[in-house]
Amino acid sequence: MSKISLRNNKRFHFNSRRALANVVTSAIILSAVSIMGVAMLGWSNSSLTTQKQAMEETFSTQTNKINEDLIFDNVWFSNTCPGKCVNVTMTNVGPLGLNVTEMKFIDGITLAELQIFSYTDGGIIPSSTFSINATYAWNSGDDINIVVFTERGNQFITQEIAP
Repeated sequence: MSKISLRNNKRFHFNSRRALANVVTSAIILSAVSIMGVAMLGWSNSSLTTQKQAMEETFSTQTNKINEDLIFDNVWFSNTCPGKCVNVTMTNVGPLGLNVTEMKFIDGITLAELQIFSYTDGGIIPSSTFSINATYAWNSGDDINIVVFTERGNQFITQEIAP
């Protein structure tokens, strides 16, 4: 009988070690899962914050682009400049300031680009005017489309016929 009880004691001791191993393994797995969960939560929060910021910037940019408004007050064709020139006067009628970055003269019939003018100092505050002299050898009766580009990417077009 002593042999049986000894065996039972060994089995009991062996079973208690196996139970301890299950508890340790479960604790390790739970720790690993919780650490991965915290890491995934942090990553998703940073990803969402980045996407939110990009969406806010896009919304702001597009809203500002919609609020730009420019009208052409007058276009003068002159022979008194050194050579022939065209004076274009524009008014910013929108609620935001804008920057004129480029002006193109386009043939109104063939739509070919005639000349391109770039500007770095074309800022116009709201309710102000901006006048540009562009040297261009125009001919009487020329049909010219004048396209003005702003820094935000808007374009404003007027069509004029040279006198």
